[in-house]
Amino acid sequence: MASLIAKKKANKLYYYVVESARVHGKPRIVHQTYLGSAEKVAALVKDRTAPIPLSATALDFGLSGSLWLAARQSGLWDVLTALWPPPRSGPSTAHYLFLAAAHRICRPGPKTEVAEWYGRSILHSLWGFPPERFTSQAFWDCFDAIETAGEGDQLEVAQTQLLGLWNSKQMVGRRLLAYDTTNFFTYVASTNTRNEIAQRGHNKQGRHNPRQVGLSYVLDGEHGISLCHHVYPGNVADSEEMPEALARACAMLDRNRIPRETVTLAFDKGSAALANTLALEEARVGWISALPWNQAPAQLRERAVDQLSPCGSAQPGVRAAGETTLVHGKQYLCVVKYSASFAGEQLQSVTTGVSKAMQNLRRLAAELAKPLARFTKTGIRGKIQRWLADPLVEELVHYELEEREGRFHLQFDFDIKALERMLANRLGRTVLLTNRMDWTAGQVVEGYSGQQRIEQVFRGLKDGEWLGWGPMYHWTDSKIRVHAFYCMLGISLLQCVHKKAETAWPGLSIEQLLDELRCIQQFVLLYPPQGEKGPNRIATVLSKQTLPQQAIADALGLDELCSTQRG
Repeated sequence: MASLIAKKKANKLYYYVVESARVHGKPRIVHQTYLGSAEKVAALVKDRTAPIPLSATALDFGLSGSLWLAARQSGLWDVLTALWPPPRSGPSTAHYLFLAAAHRICRPGPKTEVAEWYGRSILHSLWGFPPERFTSQAFWDCFDAIETAGEGDQLEVAQTQLLGLWNSKQMVGRRLLAYDTTNFFTYVASTNTRNEIAQRGHNKQGRHNPRQVGLSYVLDGEHGISLCHHVYPGNVADSEEMPEALARACAMLDRNRIPRETVTLAFDKGSAALANTLALEEARVGWISALPWNQAPAQLRERAVDQLSPCGSAQPGVRAAGETTLVHGKQYLCVVKYSASFAGEQLQSVTTGVSKAMQNLRRLAAELAKPLARFTKTGIRGKIQRWLADPLVEELVHYELEEREGRFHLQFDFDIKALERMLANRLGRTVLLTNRMDWTAGQVVEGYSGQQRIEQVFRGLKDGEWLGWGPMYHWTDSKIRVHAFYCMLGISLLQCVHKKAETAWPGLSIEQLLDELRCIQQFVLLYPPQGEKGPNRIATVLSKQTLPQQAIADALGLDELCSTQRG
């Protein structure tokens, strides 16, 4: 069903024709066509001089086209086609992998939706394959044929070759790498005994009941290109995965003749640097890790802000200082970083958390005072502990629970002195540990900044805003690994597009990039024949572009696609 809707941007309305359908029993928009502002729509209605087309089809041009150009121009497509050569006819495994990756960025969803999306994208015109070739069964059969184990593991070979490609393109030139882990819940049934990767464990999305898979990633800290990844059982802790991921990353560095000593790996405190210092030393790589607050030297973490040195104009509002510290019998450099913006974010979060906790405590105290109230001490303390789960909130809110004459009495208060101490020497601070003893505190802070890029990637994977990991309807270890691989491809392709687009629009975010590229559509217009006889005429035209869209399109070379389409 088609309908006209308006979206408000910068206090101005823009109109779209949307097509809705029920997907899995719920209504959702399956396609939309951008019309423009009210003035533009009115002008189109008034203009009766132009010939009226018999039909008009809008194609996804800007986003899917830019991903295809990035695959070709970067050399990624050459790597895929070398590993999976095209057959005599029809799409190759490389086509299926690229399409799966692009679909995850353009419209995250199950494989049952890929064929319809492909038919409405510029890829259909460029490749010429009918949409019927990209059914969910076709993807299933293709991925089933990919070798994912043993010496012939094609996914491992592909990762190694892609790392070599990015190195040759100077995409890892600064040698600053970011490492992190996450996990994703699955729909793998408990009765499925063939799947060894999907296991129950602590889920970071709070979905503890379903089986889950773990994912570790190494990204280039400057460009965000995915360098290598590993899918592992969901019941393995982050600190346990660290040595395995480190060994895999080092093996890939060695195969591409990238000296380990030139590489610096940044990771967060969840990977437990203190527990893995031996493995890190054996790997012979540089590293920077966040430390839990209570593991940092007290005299360093409690320094006043004015005793920390500014990190320069490239990092406004950031100050840092460092000193050597002894860990497991070896000297390391410990750095405390202060960020004014981070302090503001933490203060807002703490304020909200304290407000909610105090409201809940007041409500609980009132319930306990009622004559017929029935509670247990364990139950009461369990509730309060959940409200004070944030360590910063727990530090500010104190309570006492007493039982007198068969009733519980709850008293609580807010510690203003603790808040003053927190504002003075806690909020906005991050503690870092590194083996780069010759680096300044500012260099350590800059090196760790790549970790923010990988956190952005994981947010994109989790919330599906620009690369959705889920839903993942795969039931075997092999296909889960393939799924992770084309998600990795999607990350790399999008980052390549982003890097090029930034030359035209400095400071452009990935979210802004996606919004602008999605607005660039190609319209295929079908006109009646000029005479009484003859075939219908076909014309293509791009949607009207804003100045930023034109600049991005020029930087990406999107006009190349207009002249390379198949019939």
